[in-house]
Amino acid sequence: MSKICQLTGKRPITGNNVSHSNRKTKRRFCPNLQTKRIFIPEVNTWIKVKLSSKALRTMDKLGSYTFLKQQLAKGFDPSIWVETKSTQATEAKRGYRRVAVTDHQGNKSFKITYEPEVVNDRRVKLSSVLK
Repeated sequence: MSKICQLTGKRPITGNNVSHSNRKTKRRFCPNLQTKRIFIPEVNTWIKVKLSSKALRTMDKLGSYTFLKQQLAKGFDPSIWVETKSTQATEAKRGYRRVAVTDHQGNKSFKITYEPEVVNDRRVKLSSVLK
């Protein structure tokens, strides 16, 4: 997975580990990323984003809708997960389940089906959610 904040664009930077003897070795400074589900009441939807903790604090301060609008104005338009009522309903159907099948003669039989783990692949641009 990429270690880039979807809303601010923060990414890992490089630097040096400096030992006591002043020997330098390369290292990466990664941002503190969190994957969060955020409810936006203005558009009545849940989104799932990977963002830095600083972006999360700014979002708490300004409000989620205002912060997302600001980031769109700055040029950040990430692909995000959007959860709707239909995707939440299909999430409950994951795993093995028994399905009743009736043939053309009216005989009822059962078969076991498996719904895969990745059911909702609904990734859209943030600008299409906020409009």
